[in-house]
Amino acid sequence: MSAPLCSILIATRNRPRILAETFERLRAKGFGSYPMWIYDDASEDPASIADVVATWPNARLLRGEVQRGQSHGRNELFRACGTPFAICLDDDQYFLEVGDLKNHLVLPRPEGAHAVVSFQCRAVKDGRLDRPAEWPSGLTTWFMGGCVLFYLPVVLEIRGYREWWVYGYEEPELAARLFAKGHRIWYDRSILIEHNQWYNPNERRDYGEYDYLYARNAVLLTSMNYPLLMGLPLGIMRSIRRAFFLKRNFGRKWSGLLRGIAMTFTHWSERTPMRWGQALEWMRLNKE
Repeated sequence: MSAPLCSILIATRNRPRILAETFERLRAKGFGSYPMWIYDDASEDPASIADVVATWPNARLLRGEVQRGQSHGRNELFRACGTPFAICLDDDQYFLEVGDLKNHLVLPRPEGAHAVVSFQCRAVKDGRLDRPAEWPSGLTTWFMGGCVLFYLPVVLEIRGYREWWVYGYEEPELAARLFAKGHRIWYDRSILIEHNQWYNPNERRDYGEYDYLYARNAVLLTSMNYPLLMGLPLGIMRSIRRAFFLKRNFGRKWSGLLRGIAMTFTHWSERTPMRWGQALEWMRLNKE
């Protein structure tokens, strides 16, 4: 039997019931034979997650003892799964329309194949689409981490997400590094994901942490990936602008901004700055 080409990767925390529903929806769409890899980000009741994972034949479960966030969890899955392609889903996302997915799962890869294929996503609660319904398939600059197909050799070559990032702008940060290496992202409108988002009492969002990380990472997104004289001022301005979008936790936001500036230099050896021309082109593409 030939080795599988593609795995499904899901990072989860404290949501066994919603994970079980996602499994059911994936099986109903014909994904039951796909290798399933789950990263449990330090759930408070790990046995309940393990019980759900056991319902998927030959599924593999990785567990973190300390909560590290999705960036770390997805990297662990990237490294472990062993297939050339990986579909990343959030634990509350599943396929409604498979579309042309199999056309992207081809080896050897045709010339001009894309490193990332982004899917359309629709929210259950209000029907909102990530992209307008009329948006055609084509090159794009962005993807969401829970409805995307990766060609893993390319992603692993640049070490995936930054391990210490936690969450907040992790997808545009990875997209910028892929662009700098000459890789491109494709949007396939034929593939539709549904996002069945809800929160249980164990998953109440820590908005202090949320606002701190977004303020910090708004700086780092450009300071780590653009020439410093361009990226650091842009990041500071983005962080300040975002601070006033939702008027809360200003102390945490200020702390995050300052931490982002400091981390630009404490992580100096990890910077991957584009050339000036690349950075300007990337900015232009993101405005289209």
